[in-house]
Amino acid sequence: MFVGRFHGPIERIESRQTFNFELSTLDGKTPFAVKIELINTGSELMLGRVLNTHQQWIGRQLADRGYVVTRQVSVPDVGSDIQQVVREALSQADLVIATGGLGPTSDDITRDLVAELLGKKLREDAVALANVESFFAIRKRPMPAQTRVQALVPEGAIVLQNRHGTAPGLAIHSVRKARRAG
Repeated sequence: MFVGRFHGPIERIESRQTFNFELSTLDGKTPFAVKIELINTGSELMLGRVLNTHQQWIGRQLADRGYVVTRQVSVPDVGSDIQQVVREALSQADLVIATGGLGPTSDDITRDLVAELLGKKLREDAVALANVESFFAIRKRPMPAQTRVQALVPEGAIVLQNRHGTAPGLAIHSVRKARRAG
């Protein structure tokens, strides 16, 4: 999930949505550098049972393109912890990338919490739902009912197709700071 103050066009290409953030780098040719923060959610990361390959891959992809991650945080699947780090990141970064929390299980709460912090309602996206249904149909397996939650997206979000699984990525343009939930 990407959240931030993006500069540049948002394009739709071949029924897949993509985006171009026109991020500035630290190459000396631009007047400013983008502050990028990475948030990895998942209790399994905190327990050391799973290697955080998301952080490594995203950090390398950004670095190879001249960008610098200014802060990287891992948090357990606890609502208050996720809200706190997302709120902090939104107050100081231009782009926030969050991994985890978009799936169908009860501990996948990042999507819901970010929508709440940004004051956005969740809505079912027909294309995202069709992709989830197709994933199971191709494998000739019934789609578990709870999997449908992956088609819920915050209003105004760009849905990023997932070619390897069922949970789509999300990009959300935010020009305001996250508000306190509750």
